[in-house]
Amino acid sequence: MTSTRSAESDLGYQLGLISFIRPATVARNAHRLHTISPRRYLRATGVLAGGVAGSPLRFWQAMRENSRLADVEIDEPPVFIIGHWRSGTTHLHNLMSQDPQFGCVRMFQALAPDCSLTTRSWLPELFSRVFPSRRPMDNLEWPMDAPQEEEIPLTKMTPYSWYLQFLFPKQAEEMFRLGVLFEGTSTRIRREVKEKYLRILKVATLHERGRRLLLKNPVNTARLPMLLELFPDAKFVVIHRSPYEVFPSTINLHRKILNLTSFQDYDEDLIEHNVLAIYEQVMRRYLADRELIPAENLIEVSYADLDATPAHVIETIYDTLDLDGYDEAKPHVDAYIESQADYRKNGFVISDRAAEIIEKRWAFAFDALGFSRRSDRQPDARLVASSS
Repeated sequence: MTSTRSAESDLGYQLGLISFIRPATVARNAHRLHTISPRRYLRATGVLAGGVAGSPLRFWQAMRENSRLADVEIDEPPVFIIGHWRSGTTHLHNLMSQDPQFGCVRMFQALAPDCSLTTRSWLPELFSRVFPSRRPMDNLEWPMDAPQEEEIPLTKMTPYSWYLQFLFPKQAEEMFRLGVLFEGTSTRIRREVKEKYLRILKVATLHERGRRLLLKNPVNTARLPMLLELFPDAKFVVIHRSPYEVFPSTINLHRKILNLTSFQDYDEDLIEHNVLAIYEQVMRRYLADRELIPAENLIEVSYADLDATPAHVIETIYDTLDLDGYDEAKPHVDAYIESQADYRKNGFVISDRAAEIIEKRWAFAFDALGFSRRSDRQPDARLVASSS
């Protein structure tokens, strides 16, 4: 699939990413509705209409499944994959999810979180007909059974997920403090986020027939206290990547997603401001909180190592975290690595100005994570330029 997509393809992404949002989630953002750009009223109306249309399915699942969900026990603590966006979390998730012992939140559950149990016999097929099978930001395959991050369904279930910033990018920092850092957040809101998050994991446990959950969510990099409150014995795999690579790739992600989802007008300055500010907050919070994780339950890996020697990194993760089943997982992991041999990552050129900004704003991350500063900079005056 090329980087130039048809209107039908854009519509497919929109139907998946911003459909099935609860009407209550929209209503509880009413104080932000005045910030919607008039030329985006139709998109906002479509989100509300899609949520209303999905309400009968949500009520039907609630009637049929709520009592069963109340009895679901997550017996084994999950394995959490965390790290800033564009640091390799998806690649690592795809590799480890080849192990048949693990269950995941799947794409279909993420797109229709409130009705995935009662519609799984027919709605995934419908989604697959309209939702493109590759991600807009990097062309990775995105089928209905692909492992997906749990922040997407959380966004559709509560107004306090940070991914709602893809609808309201001008309030990105405010939303991050409220729903991720929990700064100045009421006990009620904290409880709601935790309860909705746990419900997502219980639904996934039913879908995955009780298998141990392998979860990937970059937002959780800054939510360690909540995760440890839920699962004190959880395992954590943290992946880091050079800030020089993370910055332009995250800019690209925001450009692609906001083009499909934003209710507000935005410009490059806003995207760059949000990327710089949120990285600081995510990584500072992680570095402050990582000591909360018992040493035997934490491993940090680098994207460069994963890219160069993926099989070795996966084996090291299993050994360090004392995860069983590597011998059974290895043939599946090796087959996946071979299947990706022809995949080509996006390439980015970072300007001298951008490098200087990153080195100043993110100096703490260079030092804490052991990344060296760049010595040979591009003379390009642009902040970010990308190439395939």
